[in-house]
Amino acid sequence: MRTQWKRQFATLWVGQAVSILTSSISQYALIWHLTAQTGSAAVLSLAAVAALLPQGILSLFTGAVADRFDRRKIMAVADGAIGLVSLALVGVGLLLGDLPVTAIMVTLALRSVGSAFHSPCLQAVTPLIVPREMLGKCAGWSQGVQTVSLLLSPALAAVLFAAVPLPLIIALDAMGAVFAIGFLLLARLPALRATGEEAPFRLLDDCRAGCAVLRSKKWLWQLCLICGLFSLAVVPVSSLFPLVSMRYFGGTAVAASVVETAYSLGMLVGSFLLGLWGGTRNKMTTMTAAVFALGGCLLAMGCLPPAAFLSFVSLSLGMGLASPFFNSLLTALIQEKVEGEYLGRVLGIASAVMTLASPVGLGLTALFAEGVGLIRWFALAGGVTVLCGVLCLVLPAVRRCDLPQKREAPCREVS
Repeated sequence: MRTQWKRQFATLWVGQAVSILTSSISQYALIWHLTAQTGSAAVLSLAAVAALLPQGILSLFTGAVADRFDRRKIMAVADGAIGLVSLALVGVGLLLGDLPVTAIMVTLALRSVGSAFHSPCLQAVTPLIVPREMLGKCAGWSQGVQTVSLLLSPALAAVLFAAVPLPLIIALDAMGAVFAIGFLLLARLPALRATGEEAPFRLLDDCRAGCAVLRSKKWLWQLCLICGLFSLAVVPVSSLFPLVSMRYFGGTAVAASVVETAYSLGMLVGSFLLGLWGGTRNKMTTMTAAVFALGGCLLAMGCLPPAAFLSFVSLSLGMGLASPFFNSLLTALIQEKVEGEYLGRVLGIASAVMTLASPVGLGLTALFAEGVGLIRWFALAGGVTVLCGVLCLVLPAVRRCDLPQKREAPCREVS
């Protein structure tokens, strides 16, 4: 039993790593294509909205599906659908000889729909095969697996973007989806459908039950709102990295890939350290420190002159290093403290709160970033991020949520 869960976990994540790699390569290629064709912060922000908004809205409901039906099948169908969407975009590119902005936006939106079903299933699978005491470390290792793919993808995308027609790069995403489905089957996971509820499946009733569980845990509801504010600040500036690299610092697609690679390298190191260490006993201590570190890096970025590209790369590395100590531990914290029969719904709703905040920030970025100044927008985002860290400290329910002496009684059943 001890080695079985490790084998299942490793096999599952090998497939996910390849899928993430191919998706990231195609994503970078599409963003660089939009940057080269339009040079517009508004277009890049709209592309990010297209990639986030469907997932944010649907995540309110897809967690209920993940709790009621076989998560293996949902993940396989979602991966397959994303692969077919990528093939459709390849067809458009070959037919027209170019990829219109509208077709790219539609593709990003449809891939987001698939991710809305896939993501809560993948997150809810982990605590059902991984021992509770290993969740923090496994969060670090799974983040590390993803980060290896993200680390390789900017460099590979830069090489392919310069040498290969864009539709062929997009075709890699479909190949990655096939690989992910194959390794999902090889993992031989158990039927991962929650069995705690015997009432007929009613989507809205199940979603309301998930909301009730979320609201019954004061710390979780407050932490979700803080994470929404965090997403409002950080996600928009992440979408501006290529534009800042090319326009403000005068670089090329290679320079943009260097920044993304530095960020991913930092994430890899941070994930490796988290996988070995697991974080402090009270996860909120580690998470709060990471938020302050991210805010400090963004504030420093906002003060850089155009000649300080290497400093921008170094701060991107620092942001990547801090990220796993917040993002991965947040997932592990929810996995530990939410009952299994509600886990998909709570993860979905929490994801929706954070994801739906991102388009608001992206909309503000599209409207005001160029007027304020792209680099100054980073400083503003840093200030908001530091505020998130302060809230983690001053709200008692959040600060103390993972203290051993504050264990919560099991949640009573919600109907």
